[in-house]
Formats: sequence, structure tokens, C-alpha cells
Amino acid sequence: MSFLEGFAIGLGMVIFIGPVFFLLLNSSFQSGSRAGFAVALGIIVSDIIYVGLCYYGLSSFINIENNKFWMGSIGSIIVFILGLHYLLKKAKITTEISMNSRRLRIFFLKGFSVNFFNPFVFAVWIGVFNYGQHNYPEPGSLKIFLISVLSGILFTDVVKVFLSKKIKGFISLKRLTLFFKVTGVLLIIFSVRLLYLVW
Repeated sequence: MSFLEGFAIGLGMVIFIGPVFFLLLNSSFQSGSRAGFAVALGIIVSDIIYVGLCYYGLSSFINIENNKFWMGSIGSIIVFILGLHYLLKKAKITTEISMNSRRLRIFFLKGFSVNFFNPFVFAVWIGVFNYGQHNYPEPGSLKIFLISVLSGILFTDVVKVFLSKKIKGFISLKRLTLFFKVTGVLLIIFSVRLLYLVW
């Protein structure tokens, strides 16, 4: 029961459309599925760290207002730079391109940093953890619940990468350029909103 409920909650998090959503899709569109998977891996690793912070009672450190402010400010700057990058980026239709370990690490770090330096992602995890702790007080059940939530999130991210690969064949250069511009504007809006909320 704990696994099914946790997995369903993980799947349900697909409704949260934030900067990592657009980063994942754009990376897959522009650089292929391996880049998308690297971003997804970065996202899930940052989520695992957040779960660990909740589980071992370290959430109070990040909840300190000053720490939350600096995390939000760093996250805002990162998202703003990514927004400018996509706003100015020249779109091109590519086939699956070769990825060396250095490029994959860059995509991994993008996914990790955009997700990790967003204090609102941590706020969501605090809520999920408290829910799991209340409904599954036994340590074993709680661990299964948290692992299943992470599994659900990873599953949805992998599906997004596969879908972007399928959709890519129907995307024209003009539409991809428009998608990049819209993504850039949205990321900049996200960055300004994040900075405003933590200010």
C-alpha cells in the first residue's frame, strides 16, 4: 500500500510545471535523449538529497530564513541565466548527437542545480515527508513510501524524455524557435518570481 500510494504521488507531481520541466524538454529536443536522461538524473539526485535531509532531521537548516533566501537567490540567478540562454539560443533540428562524459556532466549539473536551489521544491518534499511520516510511522514503510515517490518522479521524467523524442519529428525549425523563445521568457519569469518570493 505504501509503495502504490507513494508511486501515485510521484506520478502526480507531473502537474508541477516549473523551470526543470522546460529544462528537461529543451535539453531533449536540442541535444537528444541522453542529454535529457542526464538532466533527469540530476533532478532525481537532488530530490534524493532533499529526502535525506528530511529523513535525518536536517530540514530546519534550510528552513532558516537567511539560508532560504540565499538558496532562492542562487536558484533565481541560475534559472535567469538559463532563460537568457534559451531566449538567445539559435534553434536547430538535430538527430541524436554524440555525448561525451563532460557534456553529460554539464546537463546533469543543470538538472541538479535548477532543482536543488529551488527552496519551493524542498517545501514540497517537507510536505510529502510529513504526510508519509503520519501515514506510515514504521521506518520500513516510510522508506518504501519515499523510495516509491522518487520512483514515480523518475518515471515521469523518463517518459517526458521519450515523448520529446517522439514529438521532435513533428517539430519544424520555426516552431522550435518559438518554443525556445517562450521557454526563455517563462524561465526568466520563474526566476523573477522566485527572487520576489524569497526577498
